[in-house]
Amino acid sequence: MKTSRNSSGTTTMRKYYQLILVIVCFISIVTLLIYRHEYYRLRYVLEVLNFFGKPGLSEIEFCGPGFNATMLSEILRNSSMEIRETPPLFQQIDENFYSYSSFLRSYQKYDKLTPMHAHNIDTIVIGKAHVPPNFRCNIWLENTVKPKAGRFNYKIVSEPINDFRLYIFQCSLNKNLGKPKGVSFYVNDYNINPIHAPINRVIEVNTKRKPRESRSNIKFVNNIEPAICVIPNQVPLVSRDAFIEFLVFHHMMGVNFFTIYDSMISEDIIRRLNLLPPDITQWNIQFFPLNYPFVFAKSYTIVREAIELDCLFRHFRFDKEEAEKVSHAMVLAWDEFLVPRIHNNIKEIFSDFDPTRKFKTLQAKSLLFCLNQADDENTENGYPDIMKKTHYYNNIMSPDLKSVSVRNLDAMQTFEDIFSVNSSVKVLPVEILAAQKYTECRDPKTVNPSGVGYNETQMQVFQHKFEGSMMKFGQSLVSNKIYRLYRSGKIWEKSSDEFVRDML
Repeated sequence: MKTSRNSSGTTTMRKYYQLILVIVCFISIVTLLIYRHEYYRLRYVLEVLNFFGKPGLSEIEFCGPGFNATMLSEILRNSSMEIRETPPLFQQIDENFYSYSSFLRSYQKYDKLTPMHAHNIDTIVIGKAHVPPNFRCNIWLENTVKPKAGRFNYKIVSEPINDFRLYIFQCSLNKNLGKPKGVSFYVNDYNINPIHAPINRVIEVNTKRKPRESRSNIKFVNNIEPAICVIPNQVPLVSRDAFIEFLVFHHMMGVNFFTIYDSMISEDIIRRLNLLPPDITQWNIQFFPLNYPFVFAKSYTIVREAIELDCLFRHFRFDKEEAEKVSHAMVLAWDEFLVPRIHNNIKEIFSDFDPTRKFKTLQAKSLLFCLNQADDENTENGYPDIMKKTHYYNNIMSPDLKSVSVRNLDAMQTFEDIFSVNSSVKVLPVEILAAQKYTECRDPKTVNPSGVGYNETQMQVFQHKFEGSMMKFGQSLVSNKIYRLYRSGKIWEKSSDEFVRDML
């Protein structure tokens, strides 16, 4: 009897062991499948986007030590994001400098290659203001495994801002050894292997911008094609309503080209936006994720300047003689709106105040409209908040408000003109155009975890002035087909652009 009981117990334990082994095997197989799926997903993204293009190396190797995982995670999360161009990416060169995007000056179109400057690559860099750059550079060519050593130089393009400064790192070759594909920078130390330096894929731009030929010195409003490069708010979140209000309003103002530098836009919004038929929207929208290697609050201004340079470089590569290419470019946050006072759109303003397109920069003064002020009683029900706030405040955040600069690409004949955009400036009267900023106003000296600003009673203490120009566009905004479709919620129920087309 005792032997039988022991045998029965051993059999039971054996069954438990077998069950445990089966469970462990099952978990291992599931984990392996998940790992395999994520591996191929990662590999697919790297192969398709191919940011760096370093030949002869695997995907893991060409990420390099400076590759920022934030960027990749944002790309995987925003799988509906349409990236048609090489995106900018902050990559660490060393502990003091971060590269952003690189541009190859193409000498094939207007200038023949010369022995002195066969290839010149300009890279936008943010670095510490007190640290002088001391680097070497490599240029990667198509169909080659090893890079060619280039000549390094740099120029300072901004004043110090919170201990940061904007630079242009230049890397050049004095011989035409092939078509450049990428550029890398590394510390000027022969003990450091430069092969592991992160690589920026280059974007080709023109050395000159040939203007559209005209029989007279007067140019016309239909030659103006403005573009907006959009950056996050200083509080880097944007609601669905604010997103569509910004796009539709500025589209009404004559803007058809938008480049959005923002990783906080939800995938669902992007997917639904892509459902809108382009022949109906008549706009061109490009999304770029924004990886942020710095403290956001301290580096917001310098990153904005870096994005403006990237924006200008990208649009400069197209000649104005080419159809529907941008003539004016500006950087706005989601809470900033260019609002005409008399004209119906901003294209008319640019044409009236610069008919011969001689000014490189047109400046619009910024006005602060606090969202926590009382609604204007004269506004219609159903209007968005930006229509209901009709008073701007002079002494809240006023030192931080900078004028919005509209850069005139038609006044820039050569690539070098981009670095002197402030040499020819015309300030637009606030009675004609203003950049109206809509945000929650709060005491900057008081830290409030909930983010609540002044109440309506407190707002009455501050000096304010009425400005109701935005209200005249209220009816046009709320009756816009795209705006109505978004606000109705019906677009969130559709999965095909054919269904959306039937609703418009």
